[in-house]
Parts: sequence; structure tokens; C-alpha cells
Amino acid sequence: MSTDTTSDWGPATREQFRREVRRATRSTGIGAGALCAVGFPVWIAFDYLVAPERAGDFLWLRIAFLIPILVMWMALIFSRFGERHPEILLLGMTLTINLAIGVMLAQLDDHYAAYALGMSLTFYGGAFALLWSPRWMATLVGLTLAGMAVILLISDPIPTAAVATIFFYLGTAGALALIGQYYRQAEAWREFKGLVALEREQRRSSELVAELDRISRQDPLTGLGNRRAWDEALEREMALAERRGESFSILLIDLDQLKEINDRLGHPVGDTVLRSVARLLVENSRESDVIARIGGDEFALLAPDSDLLDATEVAEKMRRLVEEESTAAAGIGGVTISVGVADWERGDDAPEAIMLRGDRRLYMAKTTRNVVCAGDGPGRDLAPQG
Repeated sequence: MSTDTTSDWGPATREQFRREVRRATRSTGIGAGALCAVGFPVWIAFDYLVAPERAGDFLWLRIAFLIPILVMWMALIFSRFGERHPEILLLGMTLTINLAIGVMLAQLDDHYAAYALGMSLTFYGGAFALLWSPRWMATLVGLTLAGMAVILLISDPIPTAAVATIFFYLGTAGALALIGQYYRQAEAWREFKGLVALEREQRRSSELVAELDRISRQDPLTGLGNRRAWDEALEREMALAERRGESFSILLIDLDQLKEINDRLGHPVGDTVLRSVARLLVENSRESDVIARIGGDEFALLAPDSDLLDATEVAEKMRRLVEEESTAAAGIGGVTISVGVADWERGDDAPEAIMLRGDRRLYMAKTTRNVVCAGDGPGRDLAPQG
């Protein structure tokens, strides 16, 4: 697994994290807004218990401040602005609540601590219920304390002890909320990095599995498909032919002199011959054809939508090209191939049926060498040597 470096967690990853935090902010903010919309007016019961002489005025004040809270909450839910900037709307809702409580607090003659505690609930609630950046929590705390200071300055004087109590509660709550928010942010970032790392490892594993799957179907020497890839392609083509009734053909190709080349000049030269023949087959076949190396010196070509005559012409073309091109080092005579050709017949119930016909015709071709055999009769359907 990669180490935690700056390059691993660069600007793109951090921007992705910010987008995730923004989505979480909006999601948690919608729930928190619902609690505010219900809880803020319901707390009139608290007013009647603590300051009954002011409860009537506070009721209308709560209703008046509830209107902008509801407007911002609806914008958070339904507007594009709410999707892109949920933090601003959440900050607006919480500051509106704190402003309302501050106005109430300035009108009290007693019980300042009770209302200060009520204001501090926005800090605790924000740290507990909201998933947003700590800088927004710091903004909420700073603006609340500044707003409270302004309200107290322009209101009738209240006792110094009450002022100290108010700012002690709000300052303590703000500090705790900031610490909690920073901790949650750090935990969210660690969790996000873990998820990103896991996704990267899963992607690497998927790529590795895909690469291993490709390797398991590829001949390492020639780069062609191997026997497994050939069997799978033949089975697919046979199923397709049975559904559509369209014929296909196969060419089984054997290098005539490979053993002699390996014995005389060594396997590296023989490998060069195999790669050269593979290249010729690929360069002179159709894109839809499937070519594979299915044995040490044996190749196979699957030609979709080709009858026996078409496939025989292709086989003869391949035989002639291999014969004409020198594919080995100096001192080697012309390299040739023998080819057995077979086409799909409706009676074939398995891929082995067409393979058996192709093998049988390849065997017949190898008795002569450098020929193409496309029939089962003795001596018939042998393409003449070039």
C-alpha cells in the first residue's frame, strides 16, 4: 500500500474531501434546521417558566425570528445555493437563533445564565450534529460573541457578574465546540483517506486481476491468444452460429520444419520463426478473425462468417506468404506450413467436432507438407505446392 505522502493526498483529493464535507453539511443541516424550526418556538414554554413577565413579548419575538430561519431552511433543501453553499445558510440559521436569544437576554432582569446556556446550545449542537469545517464553527462562535457584546453595549446596563456569567458560558461552550469540531474533522479526514486508499487498492487489485486474466489467455512468446483463449473463442462462435445459422471456419496450421530448426540452430532461432509466422498471420487476416498459438508449433485461425471455400483460399494465401518470406536466419531453407481447414456443420454438437475434422485434415496435409487440406477423401482437396 502506498505511503501517506503529499503526492498521495494532493489538491485533487482534498477538494474531493471538501465536496464530501459539503454534502454532509447540507444533509446534517437539513435535519438540524428541522429541529430549530420546531424547537425554537416550542421553547416559549421555557420563557413562561423562567421569565413569565416577558413570555408574551418573547413569543412574538420568537415567531418573528422563526420566519428567516424557515426561509433559510427551505433554501437549504430546495435551492441550488443550498447545494453549493450549505454552510452559509446554516451559519445564518444559527446566528439568527443566537441573535434572538441575545435580544431576549438583554431584556431580562434575572436568569441570565439560563438564557446564556440556551444560546450555547447552538455551539454544542453544531459540534455534535453538524458536519462542517471548523472554520465555520469558529465563525459562528466569533460572530455570536461579537454580536452579544454589541447587544449588551446598546442595551440597558446589566450587572457585571451577569456579563461575566454570559461570556463565561459562551466562551467555554465555544472553546469546547471548536475542539470537538476540529477533532471530528480530523477523524473524518482520516476516515476519508482510509476509504480513498481502499478504493485505490481495490482498483489496483481489479487491474491486476484483469492483467492476470489477460496473461492467462495470451501466449507469452508470440503475443497471440493461447489454447484457453482459443477454446473460449471457438465455443462462443459455435453458440453464435447455432443461433444465427451462420457458418464459420477454422484453420489449423503447423510449422513443418520447426523441430529441425530447433535441433540444428537452437530454440532462440525457432522462437524467431514462431514470432515471424505469428506476425504474418496477424498482418494478413481480418480484424474479426481470432488467431492463437495452440501448441508448440501449431497455430489456429478462426474465421467468422466464412465457408469452406473462403477459408481454403485464406489458408492457401497464408501458406504461400510463409513460403515466400524468409523467417529465419541465414542457412535455413524456406519455412513452410501445413494447413487443415474445416467449417462448421449443423450436426456439430460441440467444438470438439470441428476441431477433430481440422486435426484430421492437418494430419493429411502434413503427410505431404506445405499444402492445404480441406477435405477428408484420400489425396483430395490438397492445394498444390507453390
